[in-house]
Amino acid sequence: MAEGTDAAEFAQFGAEPGWAFAIRHRVRWSECDPFGHANHRAYFEWFEEARNRYLETAGLEALSATTPGPVIAETAIRYRRPLAYGDDILVGARTIRLGNTSFEMEYAVWCRGLCAEGRAVLILVVAATGEKTPLPPGLRRAMLARDPDAREGGRDKQISG
Repeated sequence: MAEGTDAAEFAQFGAEPGWAFAIRHRVRWSECDPFGHANHRAYFEWFEEARNRYLETAGLEALSATTPGPVIAETAIRYRRPLAYGDDILVGARTIRLGNTSFEMEYAVWCRGLCAEGRAVLILVVAATGEKTPLPPGLRRAMLARDPDAREGGRDKQISG
């Protein structure tokens, strides 16, 4: 769990069980559209922030031109309920699949219950060469320790309705 996120905090936001990592965020005015709702792009930014903090705490090395980093190969989101300026939200991230050079993550946003859920398939790539690289063993172990239900290998899962 991130910076003090515990079971009570997950429950406070209406999160379902099965999540071990989340960050808090307050919806900013700049993240809202003319209708007063959090704009769709904001969710992807929240997912990115949760993913980066998740990976940093799991031991991913600081990014550089020669250090492997995650590149999004595929992403999706399903909106459940709108959010507005000032809403305090909890953004969860978890690993659901680990491949050799790729991994898949799920995300969720809660505020008085589930508001959105997403997923991404990421590939570990060396920026300088564009070359795919295997997940480092230490990172893989840390991800599996945090999310023991993550499967190894297999096909990508689609978000269901």
